[in-house]
Amino acid sequence: MWQSNMKKFISLLILNGLFSIISAQENPMNFQRWNIFDINKVRTEFNNTGLLCNGNQQSSALARQPSFEYPAGSGLSWGTGVGVAVGAPLAQDPGVVGGYPNPANDYYAFCDATLDEGPAAYWDEEHFFPYPQFVNGGKAAMSHQTETWPSVWPTNYPILNDEIKFDSTTGWPGFGKNGEQLADQESFSVVEAWGGTDQLTSTGPAYPNFLKTQMVIRGMAWEGTLYEDFIVWVYIIRNVGSAPIVDMRAAIHADFSFIPQFYPGIGYDDDRHYYFPNLQLAAGTDDNGYEESPLGGVIPTKDIPWGGVVALRMPGPSKKVETYDAYHFWQAATTNKGNGARSDWYFKYNVENFNDPEDSDKDGIDDDFDHNGVPDAAEGGQGYYLGLGADGIQNLGSGKFTLNAGEADTLIFATIFGTSEKDIKSNAERAISLYQSNWKVVEAPKAPTVESIPGDRQVKIVWNRKSEEDPQFEGYKIYRSQDGGISWGTNTFKDFDGGVHFIPLAQFDLENGVKGNYKTLPQYAWFDLGDDSWDQLKGVVDITDDFEYLQVGDSVNIFIDNNVINGTKYRYYVAAYDSGNGIVGPLENSFSNNPAQMNNTVEVVPQAKTATDNLNEVRVVPNPYSVAELWEQGLNDHQIQFTNLPESATIKIFNSAGELIKTLDHFSNSSVAPSIEVWNLKNEFNQLVGPGVYFYYVRSSIGDKRGKFFIIL
Repeated sequence: MWQSNMKKFISLLILNGLFSIISAQENPMNFQRWNIFDINKVRTEFNNTGLLCNGNQQSSALARQPSFEYPAGSGLSWGTGVGVAVGAPLAQDPGVVGGYPNPANDYYAFCDATLDEGPAAYWDEEHFFPYPQFVNGGKAAMSHQTETWPSVWPTNYPILNDEIKFDSTTGWPGFGKNGEQLADQESFSVVEAWGGTDQLTSTGPAYPNFLKTQMVIRGMAWEGTLYEDFIVWVYIIRNVGSAPIVDMRAAIHADFSFIPQFYPGIGYDDDRHYYFPNLQLAAGTDDNGYEESPLGGVIPTKDIPWGGVVALRMPGPSKKVETYDAYHFWQAATTNKGNGARSDWYFKYNVENFNDPEDSDKDGIDDDFDHNGVPDAAEGGQGYYLGLGADGIQNLGSGKFTLNAGEADTLIFATIFGTSEKDIKSNAERAISLYQSNWKVVEAPKAPTVESIPGDRQVKIVWNRKSEEDPQFEGYKIYRSQDGGISWGTNTFKDFDGGVHFIPLAQFDLENGVKGNYKTLPQYAWFDLGDDSWDQLKGVVDITDDFEYLQVGDSVNIFIDNNVINGTKYRYYVAAYDSGNGIVGPLENSFSNNPAQMNNTVEVVPQAKTATDNLNEVRVVPNPYSVAELWEQGLNDHQIQFTNLPESATIKIFNSAGELIKTLDHFSNSSVAPSIEVWNLKNEFNQLVGPGVYFYYVRSSIGDKRGKFFIIL
């Protein structure tokens, strides 16, 4: 039947003058753009054609980071390829077909995906292109970057011409009923199916097989401790043809690895992939808790997360997940127990999950991973799919549905992470609760705006008092990091769900009798409300203060950290917290990934003032030097500092034999701090020097200074 429809389809193209030479077309993928979600603990670079990460394991040079980095700032990404596939059997009305496959290949179905063959086990080029009228500049459109928005937003969607609604305050096309922006950070794009870039270079008939579908794609991420471990994605699937598309299906393609193969030069071992049907959560983690780190050494077991997707709404009458398939990137390709590889086989074997040997009762859900014909849950069996060589993939599929011409259906899911099985389940429940509440966010008090003043062995943290206007405001917690925000203190504890929390550097609690551990909801009894101690560190910004965001006359809070080392880079964030509301426990602000922007997080280097008259105060710190210094994180961090320098100087270092071994040129605009120059203990040949006594000579426009220091390795 479909061959007959193909002949009708070609006749229609010829009659309408549309049958042209494909190679003469402009490549619509020229309008593909990338951008980064980075507002919470999950960071990923996504594109405006629906690919949510690119951990390209076939060509690591093409991989993009962050590729679901978690936690933000760790430098460790866990995503290979995440996107959405839509398809339907081949027997469709020609009015919904954009192109037919080669009849000689006996195709089973159409299947179009927001995936590319590099980061995904989907052996076909891009099947959706972005509309250029929604593209501006070099990045995908995001709500917080107006420079990525079109100079003038289109008022109607292409083809169907229905109205686009915009937030009346921000001008962003939000997901709210009337266009309201719902999340703290959002993305937006509109794409249409096509035959992919392979057809542009085809020397013969291209057979660009695809259905006439369009998708409106959104990403939504929130700040706050309740929502910091996931990003929500919305795919609205639209029929832009002239007839119904029957027996459609849609699926979430989730390929997370622990750790992914796009990292070169390290070994890869097996991963476990689980499905928790009560949550519609597909998640995985490492099999044995051992992973080499692409940053060097080994990733501590406690730092290997769980990651996956939770389906919030699937297309179709049930709105539920109706198929689940776990499989390998390349093993058993083209078969019912592996990767479908060709697009129609992918639809059959991975979206429909047809006749999978790991589906014991043939209900579409893999459940028998020890292959004995009995569901693992019924016999206490294996309970997970083992992805050999960090190469497991999970698909969550919908049931069948029909889209009439001009109709749409919606797929919503969250990419989600946690520190343990219990933690990722808890975070999945939070994502589900957010969806079921129609995106009603439960928020901590407004995060304060924080600024810092570096001093000599001192950092002054100053923040405004807007948080205290919240009627449930209870206090502040101050956190400090010495590793760029990967960790926020040296002491941690776990809550009842396995979530890891840092103990703050300091805490200030209103003196109102609300203190100790929270008591109203037992599951939040781990939250410390303080001890009714409120140091009176309040002040007012005056004309002598040099702040970027705080204004003269602003009422502020001030905290001084005297336990710091000059020349060391610190991050601080101030979290306002509340007393709880009986629905959830107390909430506090999370940190920002962008301390250079106006928010509650700052980055600062304590330092003495630069010398202006003489070099009398120039010092070497520490002196003597030993390997176990406080600021050092590893062998590559050996360093001493020359402090109290002028804005420019030359430092010559000699060994005990009087031989010049290193020359340092100090400039205030390129050093770690204007008055500090760092030496990594390596000579001019990049060799680590040995223990002993060393001499230095500092020369500058305001004078010279000679001295000595000792190295103890």
